[in-house]
Amino acid sequence: MLVEATTVSGWKRRSDMDFALPDNRVLGWAEYGDPAGVPVVYLHGTPGSRLSRPDDAALVGVRLVTVDRPGYGRSTPVRRPTLLGVADAVGALMASLGIERFGVVGFSGGAPYAVACGARFPQRLTGVVVAGFTGPYRELRTVRGWQRLQAWTVCNIPGLGRPYVTRAAAWYAEDPLKQHRELLASGQDTWMQPSGESNLEGARQGAAGLVSDWLATDIRPWRFHLRDVPCRVLIWAGRHDPGRAVADAPLIAARMPDAEVRIGENAAHTPSPAHWREMLTWVNGG
Repeated sequence: MLVEATTVSGWKRRSDMDFALPDNRVLGWAEYGDPAGVPVVYLHGTPGSRLSRPDDAALVGVRLVTVDRPGYGRSTPVRRPTLLGVADAVGALMASLGIERFGVVGFSGGAPYAVACGARFPQRLTGVVVAGFTGPYRELRTVRGWQRLQAWTVCNIPGLGRPYVTRAAAWYAEDPLKQHRELLASGQDTWMQPSGESNLEGARQGAAGLVSDWLATDIRPWRFHLRDVPCRVLIWAGRHDPGRAVADAPLIAARMPDAEVRIGENAAHTPSPAHWREMLTWVNGG
């Protein structure tokens, strides 16, 4: 199925497309921006869907490809979701489009998947950008005390991880816009674009996508280290991010072969259109 619409800028977008993966699963994907622009894959935050993307003003000269991770939107859920499994799906989709070289941008919960692409096929990437990236806590050792014990228990006692995150994610199936409303009401994230449509689409299959994200990023081992990402990486964090993104950025960069940190002033967790434009220019070698 393909749905095509025209954006405010006059560019075409294709937002409801399915790609058949080698194992017969479906990967939902979309395309925005300039069809003749430089290709960039955008990996949405947690929760979200392929409908999430930077502001159109940041997409000048960019052909942006977005995907639904397993369980979100149109993508088939998987029993054992992994970061590298999503990276493989991204690589297969881009190969099917005839795109050999491209950039990858991961925002918030999508950042670990962008790093996984850098570990899986660095030779194909013009660069990796991670924005609002927290962790990995196992490698950075940023979780201590009671939280560390709790994390160890959930991750290491067989059969505990999935029930734990399934209960924690139940709110998304019941009210997909709950987190969205809370963020808007807080007034802290000035540049958070209205993402209600993306969150609703992400919950098309209930909380399956959110559960998969938490299993892949927080419960199961990543199966690679930060040092295993040899391509160029930009780590972006908003100065007023309420989480650990600013504190974690230099720790992450120190463990990567070719990484740099940029702190966005006057921004919280979500980049402004100007910050997105800066990152999209960087990922394409600018």
